Order: sequence, then structure tokens, then C-alpha cells
Amino acid sequence: MKQIMILVMVMAFGAVYSQTTVEEYNYVTKGYKIQVESGLDMKKGYRLVDLCESSAEGGSALLNRKATMTFKGLYKELDKSPCAVMVIYHETGFLDKMYLCIPHWNSKKEIWDLYAGQLEGMSESVAKSLVWGLSKSASFFAQNN
Repeated sequence: MKQIMILVMVMAFGAVYSQTTVEEYNYVTKGYKIQVESGLDMKKGYRLVDLCESSAEGGSALLNRKATMTFKGLYKELDKSPCAVMVIYHETGFLDKMYLCIPHWNSKKEIWDLYAGQLEGMSESVAKSLVWGLSKSASFFAQNN
């Protein structure tokens, strides 16, 4: 019984600890770009792991645009699962890179509201490309896990 209680407490702590914070959200959506452009070191206490890359091209549904989406996991130093997923969206010839933060599934509503705000501010073509990229990535992970 004691071991079960310890396991439950560890799992509960892990779920709370892994939530995306406002600081992490801001790092993914703003700070990372500054870091890369300025040649700064990685945010202390974190690491970024490349997850996958996806692309969307042409067709009337995507308004004849080509977009790439690079997915990176933001991990706290010792964690085995990401506290957030960074999506770097780039539409060739149309936009600068856009940095999105998909929060940890167990994050507070305020963090998910920030993400929803980013989505609401997108044009229809960007949103369609992003959904396409997310769909391809989900399919990739389903086949490889």
C-alpha cells in the first residue's frame, strides 16, 4: 500500500511539474527567435529536441503555398517528456517564421488560452497548412510509437 501511495504521489507531481508555464510559453513564442538571431546559449535548465518536420504544398485547399513546420520538444533538463512543443511555421515567400507553442496537455487554462489566441489570429491559409502539418505529424508518431 505504501508503494502505491508513493507511485501516485510521484505521478501527480510529474503531471503538475510538466505543465507549460507562462515563462516557457513566452520563450517558445518569442525568446527562441531572439536566442537564435543573437547567437545566445540555450535557456538554462532546458533542452530542445527535434521531433519531426512536415510540409504542406499547393492545391486549392492550401492556396498554392508551400509551408514547412518544424516540431521541437522543450524539455526541462531531467524530464523525459516535453513541457511544451514548439512549432516553427514558415511559408515560403509569404511570411517570416512564426513560432507557436503547443502547451503540455495538463497545462492551465490561461496557457491554452494563449495558444488559442495565436490560432485565432492566423489567416485561413496558415491555419489550413498548420492543420495539415499537425495531421501528418500525428500520423508519423502513431506509426512510430
